[in-house]
Amino acid sequence: MDMTDEEKAERELRQKKELELRVKKRNSRLFLFFGSIFEIAETLAVIFLLFLLFSFLIFRVFNLPEQAARTIFQFCTIVSFLGGLFLGFIIYKAVANLVIEKFNLSDKLSNEILGHYSKRYRKEQEEAKKK
Repeated sequence: MDMTDEEKAERELRQKKELELRVKKRNSRLFLFFGSIFEIAETLAVIFLLFLLFSFLIFRVFNLPEQAARTIFQFCTIVSFLGGLFLGFIIYKAVANLVIEKFNLSDKLSNEILGHYSKRYRKEQEEAKKK
């Protein structure tokens, strides 16, 4: 059962496409892994900075009675945590978009990743749907 030249070319083309798909999946996993590590570190830093900012404002800038300062500090701790999480997500998504655009990763990452992070990719998809 010898293969014809057309069958060999088709097989090689399928193998090449499968290899490209595997490489894209691997690159996407690596991007998400390192992005997640960055997001965790950056979110913790934002929470810590907000905590320091509120602490400085409450205890150094405003001259509040001790009981009021404690109550406000407890409230600000919760706000620091939730605000830090929210700001962390926003900053992470912006940085991911910037990295994708700056290093031209749109051809190296899967469509799911690009659809989530890249503004340019989403615009291209919307334009393609309109046509």
